[in-house]
Amino acid sequence: MGVSIGLYLLGLALGLAIMRDPWPTRLITAALWPLGPAAFVLVFVTLVLAAAYLWPLPILGAVALAGALVWFAM
Repeated sequence: MGVSIGLYLLGLALGLAIMRDPWPTRLITAALWPLGPAAFVLVFVTLVLAAAYLWPLPILGAVALAGALVWFAM
């Protein structure tokens, strides 16, 4: 865990040093950067739920298969 945090902080420092934007923009980008993966998961889940509503049987089977694979992988 310590190595991960160290790499994250190193990337954060390099990103802040390399960016050509003004400092407020750099700090906002650095603060919001970790939200990217959460936004991806939220969009993906929303799309799967919408597809399950529109095409229930094929999507339900695919979601069940994907859930089983994730459960097995953990």
